Amino acid sequence: MLREVSRHNKQVAKTTKCFKRDSLGNTFVVSRKQLISNLSMSSHHFVKEGQEPALFILEEISFHRIEPLLEWVPLIMVSDGVVEEVTHWGIKIDVVLQHTQPVEKLESLVRDQYPLQILPCEKNKVITTGLEFFGQNKFTGVNIISNMTDEICKSVEDYKNSFQVGICSESEKWSFVSHGKFEKWMPEGATLLIKHAPGSSVRTENISKDEENWKISSGGMVKVRSNMPFWIGEPI
Repeated sequence: MLREVSRHNKQVAKTTKCFKRDSLGNTFVVSRKQLISNLSMSSHHFVKEGQEPALFILEEISFHRIEPLLEWVPLIMVSDGVVEEVTHWGIKIDVVLQHTQPVEKLESLVRDQYPLQILPCEKNKVITTGLEFFGQNKFTGVNIISNMTDEICKSVEDYKNSFQVGICSESEKWSFVSHGKFEKWMPEGATLLIKHAPGSSVRTENISKDEENWKISSGGMVKVRSNMPFWIGEPI
């Protein structure tokens, strides 16, 4: 099924309260299908449901860093630690991972965000809970807003066959190269970051090691290949 979306669709009716409590009285849920049905159908943009990369916000970041990622109105999942900051951006939140704040407080913070879904999770399983959600709902891509950490790397690698993943922080953006082959045209002097598994082999073209980073030798096509998946990063 195709749906039309636009930036204007980010605002849904504030009077539509679709939270539902579970038997414990501490969780509210609304299905993604219900969420989509509340989006208006007035834009010229068409995308397949689940095909636009979702946005998974784990840490605070300047809004201008993620604004380009909002172009196709992705599903937005937010850790409860950054909910208050994200609500100030004026964008629609679709899913909140509740792991530190009481549901009652979250309900107050997101009262203008209905309908949405709140997923409870353990403090040490925030990343895996989010990735599991995207896998189960057959998303093809996810942009994670966070600093690069070993925990995120390991969690993402467990889903390497499910969807593509990018990581964006205030100063860097990373892409997971699951097939072991990276090619991109880059200008002379540009910097690349490469993170690969210990013991894996890495072959490069038109790029040379410069202390901790890699520098593009001359403007043109850069190639990086490895016998195992790896991460490619770029300063921003």
